[in-house]
Amino acid sequence: MVLRRLSLAHPAEAGPLAQYRKNRFAGVYRKDPRQETTVLALQRLYEELCACYCVGRPRRRGSGLTLSDHVGASQKEQHAWWQSIFGGRSSPAHSRPPRGLYMWGGVGTGKTMLMDLLAASAPPEFQLRRLTFHEFMLHEVHGRLFRHQHIADPLAAVADRLMCDMRVLCLDEFFVTDVADATILARLFGYLWDRGLVLVATSNRAPEGLYKNGLQRDLFLPFIDRLGRETRVHDISSSIDYRRLAHHSQGLYFTPGNCEDPHAELAASFRMLAAACLEDAAPARVQVAMGRHLDVPHTSGGVCMFTFEELCGRPVAAADYIALANRFHTVAVEGVPEFSGATRSQAYRFLTLVDVLYEHRVRLVCSAAVEPTELFTHIHTQAESREQAERGEADDPRDVVDDNLGFSKDRCVSRLTDMQSLSYLTAHARKHSPNLLLALEEVAQKAEAVGAAGGAAADRPQEPEEPSMEDARAATMAATG
Repeated sequence: MVLRRLSLAHPAEAGPLAQYRKNRFAGVYRKDPRQETTVLALQRLYEELCACYCVGRPRRRGSGLTLSDHVGASQKEQHAWWQSIFGGRSSPAHSRPPRGLYMWGGVGTGKTMLMDLLAASAPPEFQLRRLTFHEFMLHEVHGRLFRHQHIADPLAAVADRLMCDMRVLCLDEFFVTDVADATILARLFGYLWDRGLVLVATSNRAPEGLYKNGLQRDLFLPFIDRLGRETRVHDISSSIDYRRLAHHSQGLYFTPGNCEDPHAELAASFRMLAAACLEDAAPARVQVAMGRHLDVPHTSGGVCMFTFEELCGRPVAAADYIALANRFHTVAVEGVPEFSGATRSQAYRFLTLVDVLYEHRVRLVCSAAVEPTELFTHIHTQAESREQAERGEADDPRDVVDDNLGFSKDRCVSRLTDMQSLSYLTAHARKHSPNLLLALEEVAQKAEAVGAAGGAAADRPQEPEEPSMEDARAATMAATG
């Protein structure tokens, strides 16, 4: 058999590598060795999945990457083809599915983008589903458990139902904080893996760091052990945070540092958005999963507004925020504080809110005490706390040591930054308000012209500067319902 090393020169005609290479050479992606290594791992998985599930399809040129590309593969495929004609179901090329992929690393390194390349290139035979971890646990697991609560083993029933039409599960932002999730994951995924699941996941944490210091973590440890056997664990740590390459588009995030009265600016923005919806502002009630509801104090069309306490100071959860994101394209939040030990619970809810809104490409407009980079100044991991003690820094009564919050804060800051960028607002408009795309394209063209006038690097196209406050606000703050 022939096995060759995969590289960007690999002659892939399909799969994540083909799309990545196309965008890379077009200047859409920057050169990043860690991303290149990761997309090669995804391409390897793609070809293993094709060998397992796509037997009998017209075969493209062999890649030399997988064992099925050796010279005997054609005989195996001919056998499967004849078997499909003369009766019986074609057997998969492998006795069992390939190992999945668990990609972890810092924020803004491209994990989600790369996983989505696999999802976008997957043929129907993969039966691939792509969800965030929040969505998966809420709708696919807890929702089904609620419906099967009266049978002997509801988790087994949930696993059977999920695997009826799914072979590959792509989970974005795998991050466990809830004890209810932690206590069932080992059994749930044990059932899924026993039934042939291939898991592809992204996370900010290595497997051994998941649910660290959580309640009843001993019940979670078997999941970590099985995860290591069922997936290839891949570190995508990179020194580049692509979200922070985008500059702030003013007019979406108000602080005392960029305006005299942040709350008044937020209220004015909400009135402008409400007027564009041609509906009077009024309270509303949004249905949440499993029969609950969320009261929304101010709405107009696809726009809503809360105070921070109304949205994060009460016992709400991911289900509430998902219902909100499914109903509104723009969420305004007044009075986001600088988080401390006294607001730890609110900080957790705010992290979840930002994750959900970001995943659904919902626009966030808010007033806050400080800039995004300063929201979590008083939240520290244990390692950060030890470093402060070693430097002899005095304790601050507002500080809190919490590894889960400490590891999550960078992701939140990165996403808050990205949500103010022109690229995010374009994605928001494409999904919710296509009529804004032309205006946003004009802003981007103007910025590109400014960047071109300043000269471009010889080796690759340069990203344009972000538009001014007036340009960005005029193009993005006129969404209709």
